[in-house]
Amino acid sequence: MKTIKLFTILALMLLTSVTANAQNSLVGDVNKDGRVNITDAMMVVDIILHGQKELSLSVNEISLSKGNSATIVITSGYGSYTVSSTDTNIADATLSGSTVIITGKKGGTTVVKVIDTISGNIQEISVAVIEDTPIAYPACPDENHPHLIDLGLPSGTKWACCNVGADKPEAYGGYYAWGETEEKEVYNESSYKYYQNGSYVNIGSDISGTEYDVAHVKWAGKWCMPTLDDIKELLDNCTTEWTTLNGVNVQKLTSKINGNSIFLPAAGFRWYGGLSATGKYCHYWSSTQHPYDPSGACRLDFSSGYVGWDGGSRDVGQSVRPVVRN
Repeated sequence: MKTIKLFTILALMLLTSVTANAQNSLVGDVNKDGRVNITDAMMVVDIILHGQKELSLSVNEISLSKGNSATIVITSGYGSYTVSSTDTNIADATLSGSTVIITGKKGGTTVVKVIDTISGNIQEISVAVIEDTPIAYPACPDENHPHLIDLGLPSGTKWACCNVGADKPEAYGGYYAWGETEEKEVYNESSYKYYQNGSYVNIGSDISGTEYDVAHVKWAGKWCMPTLDDIKELLDNCTTEWTTLNGVNVQKLTSKINGNSIFLPAAGFRWYGGLSATGKYCHYWSSTQHPYDPSGACRLDFSSGYVGWDGGSRDVGQSVRPVVRN
């Protein structure tokens, strides 16, 4: 304790001396708050004793339902923080110790900023608030994605305007192995959560709406992965066109029933540590396991010259486009 006090006194003396000699700026203002005081001295002592602390969070992206709350832990920093939401109409942010509490207010996206008041470091949290029963539109009414698009399909199923992990229709979004709900650095059998002891674990023939459904886990409410039947219905009732949207190659599917459209970006896929075939083609997971191959699951495939469905290995990182069923 005496050593820490001595360090603090010496650090404060040093900062005061440096500041007195600075003509146009506060050289000793370690945390950049416009003042040199005991806080700067304590920060110098902490750096000397423990090394510099970066501001870090448990996650930097969340989705939650309207009216629900989510918590994010500040895992590293100097212990004094402020939080704020860039759009409080969509979500509020409060702080309890080192825990950020985010509450969804209405559907849309916003950003929550976490500031370490000691170091001045900033981290951002991307927040998507999902309506439990989202309104269906003929096209996106604003930039607060995701929206639910009504293609007039016979089953009443509606399709999302963008992918899981994306903030606009042409954005690629996240890549997920079938049944996994988080992205990762490497995609193969060894890293696949449901490949154990040389075989693929059976997590169900249809994972839509379950704990293995990344759309349901990330977006909550009634959002879920499409089944193979949902994909077949989409293809049967839509025309397809390879085109671009804001400079991104996409497959445009336009309803033969009401003329409304959705756009699926050619996001490629992830295998091992690489991202392949972006802008050329893409695979979109269904929730349906392949009926004849337990290592595979059914998916929507497309390129500039092909649109259809087939099966793919469950351990590959692929896109997901959610739906809401009646």
